[in-house]
Amino acid sequence: MIVSIHFEDDQKTVQVEANQRLTQICDDHPSSILFGCRCVACGTCLIEIVSGMENLTPVLDEERILLDVLAPENPNIRLACQCIVQGDIRIRVAD
Repeated sequence: MIVSIHFEDDQKTVQVEANQRLTQICDDHPSSILFGCRCVACGTCLIEIVSGMENLTPVLDEERILLDVLAPENPNIRLACQCIVQGDIRIRVAD
């Protein structure tokens, strides 16, 4: 299945195979999303899901702990390093 990812900061849309890590997609299609550790330790890759939250793998406990610290009031925030894309999404770098 092919899915679309729209990067609002870069004003571009890429189409890729579903069930890929967002880190890999960003490596293949450079974007404004910055990655630090890539393992839930630094929070550098905070993104806001503009639409399609249901098309990402669920938040696991380790990610939830960091999200509760970094963006407790925004349920649309994810760590890009933890997302596997399963359907169309629109994203931007979190403020």
